[in-house]
Amino acid sequence: MKILCVTYCNKIFGLNNKIPHDLSVAFKFLKPCCFRNISSSSPSLKKTTLYTNTEICTNISRLNFSKPLHTPSYIHTLLNDFKNSAQTVFQTRGFKTNNRLLFMSRSRLKTVEDLKKDFFEDKSLTEKEKERLKLAFAEGYLQHEIRRGPPLFIKLLKVAALIGVFAIVGYYIAESVSIEISQKEHKIRDDGKLVTITFNDVKGVEEAKEELKDIVLFLKRPESFNTIGAKLPKGVLLIGPPGTGKTLLARAVAGEAGVPFYQVAGPEFEEVLVGLGARRVRDLFRTAKENAPCVIFIDEIDSVGAQRTNSPFHPYANQTINQLLKEMDGFEQNEGVIVLGATNRKEDLDAALLRSGRFDIQVNVPVPDLAGRKDIFLLYLNRIKCCKDIDVDVLARGTTGFTGAEISNLVNQAALQAAINGLSSVSMKFLEEARDKILMGPEMKTRVPDKDANKITAYHESGHATVAYFTQGSNPLHKVTIIPRGQSLGHTAYIPEKEMYHFTKLEALAMIDTMMGGRAAEEIIFGSDKVTSGAYSDLKQATSLATSMVKYWGMSEKAGLRTYPNSGSSMINELSAQANETIDLEIQRILQESYVRAKKILKKHKLEHKLLAEALLKYETLNAADIKVIMTTRKPLPVPQESPQKPMPFRY
Repeated sequence: MKILCVTYCNKIFGLNNKIPHDLSVAFKFLKPCCFRNISSSSPSLKKTTLYTNTEICTNISRLNFSKPLHTPSYIHTLLNDFKNSAQTVFQTRGFKTNNRLLFMSRSRLKTVEDLKKDFFEDKSLTEKEKERLKLAFAEGYLQHEIRRGPPLFIKLLKVAALIGVFAIVGYYIAESVSIEISQKEHKIRDDGKLVTITFNDVKGVEEAKEELKDIVLFLKRPESFNTIGAKLPKGVLLIGPPGTGKTLLARAVAGEAGVPFYQVAGPEFEEVLVGLGARRVRDLFRTAKENAPCVIFIDEIDSVGAQRTNSPFHPYANQTINQLLKEMDGFEQNEGVIVLGATNRKEDLDAALLRSGRFDIQVNVPVPDLAGRKDIFLLYLNRIKCCKDIDVDVLARGTTGFTGAEISNLVNQAALQAAINGLSSVSMKFLEEARDKILMGPEMKTRVPDKDANKITAYHESGHATVAYFTQGSNPLHKVTIIPRGQSLGHTAYIPEKEMYHFTKLEALAMIDTMMGGRAAEEIIFGSDKVTSGAYSDLKQATSLATSMVKYWGMSEKAGLRTYPNSGSSMINELSAQANETIDLEIQRILQESYVRAKKILKKHKLEHKLLAEALLKYETLNAADIKVIMTTRKPLPVPQESPQKPMPFRY
């Protein structure tokens, strides 16, 4: 403390390291600056300004020392600095600071005994001041311990424990990946089993089956092909939408030939470990060669055979497809291994995979046509108990666009509902309900519209039905209902008499007229200011059909016998302003003329329209036979038909 006093007295009074004779007088005034409430101060010394005593500073500046050099304000600043440094002296043992200003004072306080001798045994200090010094030193020591943290041994122990945890986690991850790899490899080795599925179990894809029969003959009698030097393709690519039976066809090829069948999905080749996909390809082909003749089937081949990339961020992305290309080049065409691939995204496949010598043959597996749907219905209906009232022809015509998987689901849903209702067989009613559920969504039994909404819906749907019934070229009516399904409050169903591969102009205009029948009925019955938004979907479909007639089908005299480019989502319009105006005017003309024709039919057959709407309000759902009774008798429907009837053709 005396050293500090000398140092700061030199700064204040310019004494050149000489202790003044009246230093005790100066220390008397400096001491309160050091010891005032020192124990309550935070070791961070953020509140040091609270200990400044302006009166003491002024008194010291007025002492009779020789040659005072500084003003009272500067002395005030120096005393602040002195007080801060002096306070830190008693906390130096705690912080062990490396502050250069305090280093000299630390060197004079090497041990606790020195501190005790210099300060705590100083008789000039009162007992209260000594207690404050002890408390300040203790606070500083505790803060040092907190800041220093645990000993080095404890720190090293924590680091070792953390490393151990990461090592254990990494070990278990590696083990799980290894187990998964071994399981999948084991699955590939054991998957080459004989299948019992034959071409008789595959329906609706007759053309595809004919193309694959050559592969079956080669697998059965390879010597007959080798004798004359014929070489069969190494690979066959099955292309078609999901659910059309590509996997079933591949299994049927192996089943017909009686050879092992190895099936793997494209995504199974890819894993997080680099090189694992290529390894699995090698293992698959090695196993197949050991068990030749056999069939390898790669489902979703687009996920492994996609176009290669040159991205520097994925340097190993092409390893799997490169290995696949190498393996397909590595075995002879008559070695007895046939590779079948399935995809619904042919455009994503790498060109090298499609060249000759790899996937030489491409077989299209389309959505089944009318005859194909009949065969598929018969296949699945023969597997369940059915009533005698089932009309497969009606079911096939009412499921245009359905795949084999969707038809299978339809039959299964009908069987489930029959079982839920406690019946021992499936009737036509359940099959039609299952079809409507797939096409339009489930019945919204909890959403009950009010009377006004029901009335509007009944006249709207009966407007569609009336226009369709009396319009030449319209599809036969099948069912009209005002039971909400999905987002619609009602629905009018049609079933074409035959498979439609194209539209005539008469049929296209008849479809637009029928679509306009709902909005026309609302305007006639409720007035032009009471029409609703329920015709949104009808207008959207009618506009799309009219646009196709003008732009793509050449069915507009003013637009001419030509097609116009489809801009789609492109922001660039390739058509001139005059061409766009012509197209818009023609589309508007077709729609407006169709609307006029629909209103004319509804006004002419006002009674039939009204009777049909009233029957809908009473019975909610009418089938083709019910509609025919109303239209022919022009009387209210007594009782709706219980059993489904065949669709009713138009009358005009």
